[in-house]
Amino acid sequence: MTTASPIAGTGFVMALPDMVRADLLARGKRRYFDRGQIIQQRGDPAREFWYVESGSVQIGRYGMDGRLTLFALIGAGETFGELAFLGEFPRTVDAIAGSDCQLIRIGDKELQSLMDSDPAVTRLLLKTMALTVQQAFNLIESSRNLSVPQRLAQALLQLCGDQQDGARIMATQQDLADLVGVSRVSLGKALAGLEAAGMIEPGYGFVTVRDTNGLGAVIGG
Repeated sequence: MTTASPIAGTGFVMALPDMVRADLLARGKRRYFDRGQIIQQRGDPAREFWYVESGSVQIGRYGMDGRLTLFALIGAGETFGELAFLGEFPRTVDAIAGSDCQLIRIGDKELQSLMDSDPAVTRLLLKTMALTVQQAFNLIESSRNLSVPQRLAQALLQLCGDQQDGARIMATQQDLADLVGVSRVSLGKALAGLEAAGMIEPGYGFVTVRDTNGLGAVIGG
């Protein structure tokens, strides 16, 4: 069980049929970013969107004090930046490499060449985008009624992407607290509960997921 980040990331590319997805990613340009490196800044022109191949990306906004308010953590298999790219408006969030990561950049040239190759692809892309946006809104709505452990389990599964048991999530407790929208104390209690159940193993700056099925059961109540 995996979920998309409720604010900034979607499963847009992953929702495409296998052949179309592979074609689109093959046309993109692979880029590597070191942890902490800025990928995009609020106000930048949106000339591309990004597919996360490995690692994680922090999505948020820097305040006047230089502190990042975290909105989402994007993991492998997710995309970000496509709404501003397709809408042709400036970036509304900052994106920073949450860990060393490998991304695929998809710009106008790559997307247009795919659409030119098959007229049916254009409608498919629009349909897929509409579906993933609706799923993101549904996720936001459903998350409102979840407990802190359930929201944490949901976030951890999202960060696993297509990885299974043993996945290492590069995120601090403060990252997770910001993402879930709770205090460090509440987050610590939820982590301790999942650890006691054998579902996760916290480390310094990371969390190892031991039981993805168990996390899914926590979300289901």
